Amino acid sequence: MVEKLSIEEAVEALKDEDASNRKLAIKSLERVNDERIVEPLIEATKDDNAQVRFGAAEILGDIGDSAVDKLIEEFNKESGSNKRFLTVALQKTGSEKAIDSFAEALSDEDFGVRKVAVRALGELRAKDKIDAIAECINDEDGGVRTAAIFALGDIASEESIKIIKDARRREKDKDFKKYCNKAIKKAEKIIKSGGKIKISKGQPMSTIKEMEKTDIEAAIKAYEVHVKEGSTSDAPYKRLATLYRKTNDYDNEVRILKIAIETLSKEKPEKEAWFKKRLDKMI
Repeated sequence: MVEKLSIEEAVEALKDEDASNRKLAIKSLERVNDERIVEPLIEATKDDNAQVRFGAAEILGDIGDSAVDKLIEEFNKESGSNKRFLTVALQKTGSEKAIDSFAEALSDEDFGVRKVAVRALGELRAKDKIDAIAECINDEDGGVRTAAIFALGDIASEESIKIIKDARRREKDKDFKKYCNKAIKKAEKIIKSGGKIKISKGQPMSTIKEMEKTDIEAAIKAYEVHVKEGSTSDAPYKRLATLYRKTNDYDNEVRILKIAIETLSKEKPEKEAWFKKRLDKMI
């Protein structure tokens, strides 16, 4: 069995009817930075296999600047579900060139596109798009509305904090109010630090949770990004522990439980009990 394909072989395999061959192509192209793979990977973001789509977006995001122009060109042509993983790829590049395209995408028909686009505008601290971000607070999708609140938190200005507070005052949902409080706290922290902001490379938790339904391996990889970044939320650790149990991966389940306990004991000690109890039953 071939473990890794050459660039030429991988590009050709991305067109194969067999999903396992397309997955092998993606695996072979990980950490490859070559302009020859940009267009084939852009096409792969529309693949009918979730692992291929996600993998293609990840690689394109890692390629960065040399992929940005072609990504933006294709991004501006597409809409709906075909645009979703192009949005993920563009977000990961962290390029300010994409700001106008992200702003335009806030009216896209696909809620996943709108959600990632508005989050990206916050991460890029696109202060001149604050009105467009604020409009997303009224989106019909709850995930988009929450993403808009966190984007405003990333903008971290007196104006963005006021918009969040106004939204919190109007809202009755307790969870939404809680997200508003978190966003305000983050914004105030950023302002206090002189405008420094830590950008996460992880995908939104709701996106990864949806991915679990079609591709557990891809979801595990996506959750691991949050763990690598030292997430202080218990969610990625819980999902990984559950998925590793489901796939009978004892060693990795134990590893994640130990990391969660170590991390949460410092940041959120009230959250570590679940992980200690689970680990105690395993050893």
